[in-house]
Amino acid sequence: MAAWFIVVLSVPLAAGDNSLLHPLALERPDASVFPLPAQARHLPPFGTEVDGAKATNKFWANWVVEEGRELSIHAMPYVLRYDASTGQPNMKVSRASSDARVMQYGDSETNGGEKIRYYFSPFVSEFGLSALEVASQEGQTIVKEGLFGVHAEVRGPSGTGRKILFPIYSGMAYVSGFYTGFTPKISSDRALLVVERVSNGIWRLLNNGGKEFRLYALDASGAFADESFDFTAQGTMTKAFEGWIRLAEVQAPEDRDILDFHAAAVLVDWHLELEADGLITYRFTKDAAVPKQVLHFAYAHHQKLLAGNTQVVTQLTPLAPPTKGLMKGVAGANCSAGQGVSQNVPGLGLGQVVIHGPDWVRTSSASHGCG
Repeated sequence: MAAWFIVVLSVPLAAGDNSLLHPLALERPDASVFPLPAQARHLPPFGTEVDGAKATNKFWANWVVEEGRELSIHAMPYVLRYDASTGQPNMKVSRASSDARVMQYGDSETNGGEKIRYYFSPFVSEFGLSALEVASQEGQTIVKEGLFGVHAEVRGPSGTGRKILFPIYSGMAYVSGFYTGFTPKISSDRALLVVERVSNGIWRLLNNGGKEFRLYALDASGAFADESFDFTAQGTMTKAFEGWIRLAEVQAPEDRDILDFHAAAVLVDWHLELEADGLITYRFTKDAAVPKQVLHFAYAHHQKLLAGNTQVVTQLTPLAPPTKGLMKGVAGANCSAGQGVSQNVPGLGLGQVVIHGPDWVRTSSASHGCG
């Protein structure tokens, strides 16, 4: 059963107004005002099963056009790239920080020799969520799209029923895949040095680049996998698994306990709603109603907007994504379905956001999430 918690933004609306998120119209716009292009669009949608208008300025845009399928997407702090070159599914995870940027300066013919013309962050797959069995040749398919993220699905060959579902959201603290019929396998562009069982459903990973990750296996109810499941030294699970496989970077020994504590709370959806009584609601959905807080990363400008005493900025070591500075882990208590109640909050002005119930409270503009 899914669990959700609510963020509410107080916005004054004229009396009697309905939700601003209701469509103004559903028919095609007047062609004389909005003519269709004479030629086919350069980047038509591709690899998506989501109907309707397509967002054009989202971090996952590469994956919904044909020529961007093999490129990276920047969910921050993790950068993801799907690789099907071996036949096996492989969601690669890079953690190149801003310190690893490669900068190219201009010259007298461009923007000047003392100015940066462009920079990029190298993609290095520290670890990846892969599988022992082969996948179809379709690659990743976007099966759900929202304002703050997508669900990408990778399928086995026709008739196998195998699939891996990846919920990908800005600021996510874990990279997660729900496996059905596949045998999980951990990949890396580096040498895999350590695969160490910590306890049921929890492993420690270390590669020869010095990167340590936590690895988790959770069943559909949010419980850690039992002792019958293990990973070999080569990173392959000992048998097929149905449930969540999750990865998270460990930067310091004290990060391990924090990541372990929140690992069972899997974020699978994030909605923005505008209600008729003048409330904007961010609705976060967990896959299972586990009694754990969702852990999410926030940039410095988000952290400054946190308010109240029911949210927790954790002691998780801040991560440096490729851009925008350090991100800190923020934890919020979950609220079982039906327990969160939206209401206006006295004293909060325009632009303030509150998560109701036994949840964490924050202020923000309507266009920003925690990540």
